[in-house]
Amino acid sequence: MPLIKVSYCPKEDRQLWTDMKLGDRLAFDQIFNDHIEDLQAYGQSFTNDEYIIDDCLQEVFCRIWQKRGQLKTTDNIRYYLMAAFRKELFKVLKRNSKRHSLIGRFLPDSSIDFNATLETSFMEEDSRQEQMRALNQCFKKLSSRQKEIIYLKYYNGLSFDEVCQILELDKKSVYNALSKGMMILRKNMLV
Repeated sequence: MPLIKVSYCPKEDRQLWTDMKLGDRLAFDQIFNDHIEDLQAYGQSFTNDEYIIDDCLQEVFCRIWQKRGQLKTTDNIRYYLMAAFRKELFKVLKRNSKRHSLIGRFLPDSSIDFNATLETSFMEEDSRQEQMRALNQCFKKLSSRQKEIIYLKYYNGLSFDEVCQILELDKKSVYNALSKGMMILRKNMLV
């Protein structure tokens, strides 16, 4: 799975979001085009079903456009979209799980596995590729929750508060999972 572009810069988000809220279709289109690939990649971390991912994204963007006048102002569109998309995706995955299995009724959201990898398209040097293979192997040793927190925090540049809100966890849980995950990565990278 490709990672979200680290070069994303939310500096113009407030104005773009404000324009979209006022009905500017070009601003909405820009928001969609700037974030759709990254949201699809994020969705693939939870499911390989492209139809579910696309349906959830369509639902999120339709809802944003329909309720644009009621939306709060944001300085970070990526955070807003990731939180909304994750919530919609988990709702659909949980509903599908309930349909296909009686066990699904007892599964909490945390049972949905996060499977991001750390491959990036811009690394072509042999030494960097080897480092990435080693890091990917270490990344597989992390829990699903640890992977997702690292992905949101370091590969999307979200704050701890934003990560907590997206995952619906308290700050202490996020700090603990991140700390344990980073310890596992350091320990295994030094071997």
